[in-house]
Amino acid sequence: MTGRAPRPGPRRLGRAGVAAVAILAAIILVIFLGRNLWHAAEVHNAPPEIGQDRQP
Repeated sequence: MTGRAPRPGPRRLGRAGVAAVAILAAIILVIFLGRNLWHAAEVHNAPPEIGQDRQP
């Protein structure tokens, strides 16, 4: 025994990199879609009535 742990092969490292990028992209996509849906709900709400009590 040499005392060194076996290193993963290049194919396995490539798959790990692709998996990490895919997970990161999925998180970004979920956040983006969630914010868009939240904003769409905010747009459909009636705006607050400002200055209604001060009509000329």
